[in-house]
Amino acid sequence: MTEQLESGLVSAAALTGMKVWMDRPTKNGPDAVKKMGKVRACVFHPQKKRCVGFLVKRPDVAWMFHRADLFVAVNGYDVVDGSLVIRDDPAATDRGACKALGVDLDACVLWMGLAVMCQDGTSFGTVGDVLFHPQTGTVETLVVSKGATANTLLGRLNVPAEDIRGFKRGMGTQLYMADDDDERALGCIVVSDCVKQMEVSGGAAEKAGEATAVAADKAKRVVRKVRPQAQAAVDAAKPVAQKAAQAAGEAVDKGAFVAGRQIGRATGMFGNFADNFKKAMESDDSEPKA
Repeated sequence: MTEQLESGLVSAAALTGMKVWMDRPTKNGPDAVKKMGKVRACVFHPQKKRCVGFLVKRPDVAWMFHRADLFVAVNGYDVVDGSLVIRDDPAATDRGACKALGVDLDACVLWMGLAVMCQDGTSFGTVGDVLFHPQTGTVETLVVSKGATANTLLGRLNVPAEDIRGFKRGMGTQLYMADDDDERALGCIVVSDCVKQMEVSGGAAEKAGEATAVAADKAKRVVRKVRPQAQAAVDAAKPVAQKAAQAAGEAVDKGAFVAGRQIGRATGMFGNFADNFKKAMESDDSEPKA
């Protein structure tokens, strides 16, 4: 999966895990680079709908001493042969990048894995991907996930930028361990109420519906004969599909909660949230039990 889509947008999900190098030009090797690690997670502005960069997980020293993540500005790298190469520029990383971008890294947010909700508390799932412009970081689309099983069956919900309200504390996913009355320990991405009427796309159900529509004219006579049996089959299948979707949603909520607890054991806002969320999604223990 490539980091940049055909539309010219960048996928936060595709960016995560990519190898990162840094320009280290020398007199004898002007094109020399140094391996830095892999992308841990994309970082978003605390108030604006904008990706400001990403965190690079660097290998531990001698496999024992932990090294702090490296922050890279959204416009501080180039894509070379499928890898990310950080530019040889003070404004591309860490403090220099934060100063150039005008952001406080400690106040920034990791969107991936956060709950997606309306202001009234209606939940749609979690952030499965974010598509943004490569140079400005401006968010274009928010992809809502309900878990691997539900995504396969029902598809995903794509929320356009105009319907994204932004990050909000006090509701949603637990970000770190805290007392029950600490509302700041919760966070979510708030979307407008019109998302309630949006339809999901890309699932097996949608494809099946399209195939049925194409064959409908040719099958009218057959349908009339078998309609009672077909309707009975559909009615019998509905509870199973509903249970599958519910189980998938509950599994994602559980995985997000566990990830939120884990981040409280780390220093700062970021910790291991993205790592644990990814593991929870990949394990996909949400299949309905007979």
